[in-house]
Amino acid sequence: MRRAPAGPVPADGRRRVVAGAALVLLLAGGALPLWRMTLYAPQYPQGLRLVIDGRGLRGDVDEINALNHYIGMRQLPGGERPVLYRGEEDDEAQAEAIPELALFFPSVALLALGMALTAVVPWRWLRRLVVAGAWTLPVVFLADLQYRLYVYGHTLDPEAAIRLPRFTPRVLGPTSVMNFNVTALPGPGLVLLVLSALVLTVGPAMRTGRPTRLAARLLATAATLLVVAVAVAAPWAPAHATTPGVAPTATAAPAFDLAAAVAAAPTGAVIEVPPGTYSGPLVLTRPVTLRGRGWPVIDGGRRGHVVVITGPEVRLEGFVVRGSALAYSSEAAGIVVQGARAVVRGNRIEDVLFGLYLAGASDAVVEQNTIATADLPLERRGHAVYLWRVRGARLRDNRITRGKDGFYFSFSADTQVEGNTVTGCRYGIHYMYANGNAFVDNVFVDNAVGAAVMNSTDVRLVGNTFQGSRSAATGVGLILKDADRVLVRGNRIVGNATGIEVENAPAASDGWVRLEQNLIAFNGVGFSLMSTAAITATGNAIVENLRPVQPRGALRAEANRWSEGGRGNYWSDYAGFDADGDGVGDVPYSRADVLEDLVARAPALQALLFTPAHHALETAARLAPLVRGAPLLVDPAPLVRPPVPGALPVPEHGARDRTGILWVGLGLLLPGVAAAAARSQRRA
Repeated sequence: MRRAPAGPVPADGRRRVVAGAALVLLLAGGALPLWRMTLYAPQYPQGLRLVIDGRGLRGDVDEINALNHYIGMRQLPGGERPVLYRGEEDDEAQAEAIPELALFFPSVALLALGMALTAVVPWRWLRRLVVAGAWTLPVVFLADLQYRLYVYGHTLDPEAAIRLPRFTPRVLGPTSVMNFNVTALPGPGLVLLVLSALVLTVGPAMRTGRPTRLAARLLATAATLLVVAVAVAAPWAPAHATTPGVAPTATAAPAFDLAAAVAAAPTGAVIEVPPGTYSGPLVLTRPVTLRGRGWPVIDGGRRGHVVVITGPEVRLEGFVVRGSALAYSSEAAGIVVQGARAVVRGNRIEDVLFGLYLAGASDAVVEQNTIATADLPLERRGHAVYLWRVRGARLRDNRITRGKDGFYFSFSADTQVEGNTVTGCRYGIHYMYANGNAFVDNVFVDNAVGAAVMNSTDVRLVGNTFQGSRSAATGVGLILKDADRVLVRGNRIVGNATGIEVENAPAASDGWVRLEQNLIAFNGVGFSLMSTAAITATGNAIVENLRPVQPRGALRAEANRWSEGGRGNYWSDYAGFDADGDGVGDVPYSRADVLEDLVARAPALQALLFTPAHHALETAARLAPLVRGAPLLVDPAPLVRPPVPGALPVPEHGARDRTGILWVGLGLLLPGVAAAAARSQRRA
């Protein structure tokens, strides 16, 4: 017997079904992410993710804050650590909260109550009010978020490292900022909130046979959407991401609780830490001494900095510090020092982005540490020791074997760098806007550049070794650029592509640059001088460099002083004599290179540099003034004996000239031999 079709759903039943389905969608939407943003760039091919839900911001907040710092954008709330670059402690550098998010869950609860009431009471005005509230929640969320994005993009710090024009990231859709492509999309929670409002709006108009059938359809639809939303939201679940390609470091849990011991220690306490592996980050906020026995390990687990010293008079001795984050924008370090009078002694800092980062610290002592940053390509490494706005630091007897720069100084003053060894870096030591500093008795070997003093004044370089900088791109033992009041005394500058390179030094009209008692030996070029160089060089031993002086630009011979007080420098190719035996040559040392003059007119002649023909031309220029080129330098009082104690063995005076004369003689003899051979051939 055929069943008669059911009649329309009663109004009360339809109201309850619609309210129930909308309530399910509302509660599911409130529990899921509401909005998501992904930032792609060449250095972030997997993308950086930012997710907003009712609790706040989730995802790669710290990484994005680190990037925003470079362009002067305010920090986003929700990060696990502040961005530590320059010792910032002002309120403006801290993240601003988003108070509107605190209203989200109360709004959801109020709407849920309204939907439940509409299921039991037939008040039309209440239903309209709930429908309006259901639409207001997602619309106001998007509008407020777009306003926040506008504020972030239009309040950039004008003193930031990278200055950008103001911009507005889109709340939905793509945005391009520098080399970042940003995509913003609604989250599954926001989609469900919109569906909840849609069900409330159109549900009462739906017609179907039975209340149970209507309920089944609405609830099945809601369940399906819920499953889809959860599946979509799963990849956005907040979690600590590790660096791609680097497995998290497993850490044993020793019986000794280091964090608890630090928290319980009174001011000035000495904590003896037994062997074991302890998880970082470890933050030291008050005077305390941590002394490791048997090399205990503090491992950061690739989460930001490993040890952060913010309190005064903290001492850290005898630890292995490793495992900082490796994303370059984080500037994460093995040890960060911000407090005054810290002592970091006898530690091994390894497998970190930056080794030791002194940010705004004063009177720190860093000594007897071994530092090797993570084994990354040079351009992605951090500095082994990084000083920013530091005063009075003492850096002694450290051994650095890998880093971008061994020591990098920026806006730091009154520091002493003594007895350190640096190998395998881009710059062994690098001064930028750092005044009143000294580095003494250090060894810089096999770096691209031994040392670079740039935009700095009152710098002393005494007793250092700069050796083995042979990089084809740079390969300089010592660079002086835009520097004033620089003393270079008693250093060994040996075996580099270029010994000393000088540009715009001194930079000020009343400034000076002095080079005294240095050994400059066996380099491809002894001095590489720009036309803006104006140095005073006396008492140096300049030995067996392929080219003692190389001009870079229109070098003026009178701009540089090569003697003072009747004493100049020792030049291993000096061909003069000392008749009165006072140790000073009786004729000036003049360096002129005829072939270099010819190369300027005919570049193809460069192929003859350092060949026997080149030596013959040099000797001929000395013997025959008619072919002498313009002088590159004149030392009026050259020394006939090396003035530097322990200088490398040097050839007897005139040996190179005798070789040159031999080549000239051979050059004159060959035409005669050729003519005699031709004459005998004709006779035959």
